[in-house]
Amino acid sequence: MTRQDGLSQWVATVSTHLPALSKPQATVLGLWSFGMVLSKSCGLTSVAVFLATVLGCKEATLRQRLREWYRDAEDKKGAQRQTLDVSSCFGPLLT
Repeated sequence: MTRQDGLSQWVATVSTHLPALSKPQATVLGLWSFGMVLSKSCGLTSVAVFLATVLGCKEATLRQRLREWYRDAEDKKGAQRQTLDVSSCFGPLLT
């Protein structure tokens, strides 16, 4: 299994266990958590560099994607951005 296959499974697991998240939110949370576990770091730069290597894309692109995940809607770029309601994740995390 390649790391990309592992990432796909990881994102699917996040989506399954946190159904209140939109698909983009679950995908970026999957990227964050997968990157943190495998890079053994929780720093934005470390995770972005690791994921850029695994996915073959630009570090700056991933860094921005990860950064916008935790920002409020008004601080994000684009017209249809949402603020993540973390309270919707509490229940599923407890089961």
